[in-house]
Amino acid sequence: MKTKITLLILSIFSFFAPIELCSILLMVIIFIDTVVKLVSLKKIACVENKKYMQVFKSKILRKGYIFKAAGYYILAMALFPLDYYALTPFTNSIIKALEYSFLIPTPAIFTNMLLCIFAIIELSSINENWFDITGNNMFKSVFGVVKKVRGGIEQVGDTFKNIKN
Repeated sequence: MKTKITLLILSIFSFFAPIELCSILLMVIIFIDTVVKLVSLKKIACVENKKYMQVFKSKILRKGYIFKAAGYYILAMALFPLDYYALTPFTNSIIKALEYSFLIPTPAIFTNMLLCIFAIIELSSINENWFDITGNNMFKSVFGVVKKVRGGIEQVGDTFKNIKN
C-alpha cells in the first residue's frame, strides 16, 4: 500500500514537471515577500510607537498571502492541462507550418509564462514593502546599476573601435 501511494505521488509530481521550476521560483518569491512584509510591519510598529502585535494581524497572512498564493497556483493548475495538451502543441505546429526552425523548450510554455507574470507581480510587492522599510526603490536602483554597466560596456566598445581604426 505504501508503495502504491508513493507511486501515485511521484506520478502527480512528474505530470507537473514542466512547470516545476517556475512553481518553485514563485514559492520562493512569495516567501521572500512575506518575510519583507513582516519586517515592514515591524518598522511601521516602531515608527508609530505601537506594539508589533497591534500592527500585525494574523488576518494579513491568512487573507493576503495564503489566499494569494493559493489563487496563483489554482489558476496555474487549471491552465496547465489545457496548455500541455492543446495550446503549446498548437503553437509548435503553427511555428513548424511557418517554417521556422526553433522549438518551444517546454511542453507548457503558457503556464510557465503565467507563473513568471505572477512572480513579477510578487517582485513589485516586495519592492513596495522594501520602500516602506528603507525608502529606496529597488527597481530604480537596479535600473541605475544596469544603466551604468551598459554605459561602461559601450565605452569599452567605443575604445576598441577607436583602437581598431
